Amino acid sequence: VLALVLGALNLRLAVTSIGPVLTEIRAGLGMSGAVAGLLTSLPVLCFATVGLAAPRLARRFGATPVIVAGLLVLTAGLAVRPFVGFTAAFVALSVLTLAGIAVVNVLLPVIVKERFPDKVGAMTGIYSVALNLGATVAAAATVPVTRASGDDWRFGLAVWALAAALAVPPWLVLGRDKIT
Repeated sequence: VLALVLGALNLRLAVTSIGPVLTEIRAGLGMSGAVAGLLTSLPVLCFATVGLAAPRLARRFGATPVIVAGLLVLTAGLAVRPFVGFTAAFVALSVLTLAGIAVVNVLLPVIVKERFPDKVGAMTGIYSVALNLGATVAAAATVPVTRASGDDWRFGLAVWALAAALAVPPWLVLGRDKIT
């Protein structure tokens, strides 16, 4: 349950943390309005395209290892993306970050059905609440975190890598338990 909740909490952090500091990101990177528009549409594109690969990856490697990989990609993207110095790298790392989310997003419901076959409704509810809580907290807290760090939007975005990193260990334990 802990792994599921921590995984779900991270499924929208990279998306909802951008909007509150988009003006600062644009100014800091010299990003055009067109690229900012592209940036805000990337989640839908990544979820649709990369999400399609998740079931094939899970069949080949197992759902839990693919979720671990997705969370590691998400963590790395969240940690590095804010500190690149130019727009193209920020967009590329956004795609990488969103790819990690897309894979996890598709596979968490599989885990619910696999691990909680008699509690699918309740666990789906818990998963959904955690997903929305993560989205809300990132949207609400990014500006205060940015202000607390001396108005550094980079830190305001990078802090979410900590939340993603915290989600990895329980999934590693689940992966180990599945092997033994």
